[in-house]
Amino acid sequence: MPDLKSENVPALDAVFALLLALDALTPHPSLPKCLGPLLKDLQQPVPSRERQELTELIHALWISNPSAEASALMADAISAIDNQTPAKARSVLDVLVDQQPNWAEVHYKRAIVALMTERPNDAITHLGETLRLEPRHFAAMSLFGQICLDLDRLYEARFALQRALHQNPHLKGLKETILSISQQVDARNNRLNA
Repeated sequence: MPDLKSENVPALDAVFALLLALDALTPHPSLPKCLGPLLKDLQQPVPSRERQELTELIHALWISNPSAEASALMADAISAIDNQTPAKARSVLDVLVDQQPNWAEVHYKRAIVALMTERPNDAITHLGETLRLEPRHFAAMSLFGQICLDLDRLYEARFALQRALHQNPHLKGLKETILSISQQVDARNNRLNA
């Protein structure tokens, strides 16, 4: 990943504004209806299913599509990402976004590929599109938070990670990261007020 602190990232403010308004957004109607109850169950202190199983089921639904061709292309893109071949993943995802522009997971995978190819501004834009279509996408919120953290945008990072943790309170390491960010913010505020 490049040194993001030196990058000009104009999309960040727009995506952060979107993140602030997530409660007013509704998931795209093409998303499976069963996602709502599963995501609500995941938010419970003790979900009805094992947390990992529930998270995997949600991810499986996000990457699924009624079109067999689109599902096969998504599998190819995921394989290319896993095999660290971003050029192949990008070409597959470019085809998919033309065919399925309202499929949130295509945009999320494009964000991952953009980060793999050191294009953080593009990644942020793709994450914004992901959240516009699926405002409950905790992985997109978490990734956006990490990018903000890398950019030393601590307030935005903390908020994004808090939103991700609200959607999935079982995400590992997020509570500790949020606490660390809060300590850094407090230290900065103390220096400014001194």
